[in-house]
Amino acid sequence: MAQARIDVDALVAEIMRSPKYKDTPIAEATVRDLVLMELGHYKKEKDLVKAVRKKLHRIVAAYLGDPDYAAATQELTQSADSGSSEQLRAVCARLLETHLSTRERLPIYDQFYAGIFAVTGRPSALMDVACGLNPLSFAWMNLPPTTRYYAYDINQQRVDLLNHAFVLQGLAPLARVQDVLVDPPQEQADVAFLFKEVHRLEARQRGSSLRLLESLPVRWIAVSLPTQNSNGSHDLRDRHRQLLATIIAGKPWTTTELEFESELVFCLDKQAVSLGNV
Repeated sequence: MAQARIDVDALVAEIMRSPKYKDTPIAEATVRDLVLMELGHYKKEKDLVKAVRKKLHRIVAAYLGDPDYAAATQELTQSADSGSSEQLRAVCARLLETHLSTRERLPIYDQFYAGIFAVTGRPSALMDVACGLNPLSFAWMNLPPTTRYYAYDINQQRVDLLNHAFVLQGLAPLARVQDVLVDPPQEQADVAFLFKEVHRLEARQRGSSLRLLESLPVRWIAVSLPTQNSNGSHDLRDRHRQLLATIIAGKPWTTTELEFESELVFCLDKQAVSLGNV
């Protein structure tokens, strides 16, 4: 068959060498996973590449915004050198504004984390799954620097920036390049964040978000979904409530919903049955 003649390694290397991703290094595992996923659907290599690039564009989501990583690293260093925690927090806020997801969350970060931790308890270890820039909001969590903060993203530049910010705040540099669908996190934690990603994971591969939720070695998972589309023209609350309900249907988990202006948060308790909290 035509598909059998396609050199997967060469195709992955070709896509990763493209100008679009050469300057924005991403996890090779992500590209390979997409190639293998689409391989059986196309006879022509050019059609396969087109399909992979389309999905990769949605996953990387550069159109949602990104900082200048070199400048951001320097700015973080300078703010830390000033000795002012408020200045470091202000720089983190400016960087959070560069991406749509965290820009929308920025006005509510204080009550956002207070609401989540009121349900889950204050974690000594947490994981931020498909994290984007969100770990730059650590200053709003009111957690000590002894907190083990694991963060996973497919963008190498982003991970390097996050680890730099972690070290400047006295945290261990526990961010890593990892495609969580290909290689789910194995670290032990109290709470996992999966913010504004479930609908994107389902677009990548239907059923993938449930497998990820099941695999995370935590008691609590805070899953969030946007309340409206990116331009604010459609209310998505009911659709996203139904989406999550469909994904976890049949699971014996309890769900506590928190509603914010821009985001719905569903705190899933995976140990509810064993603890008698059904």
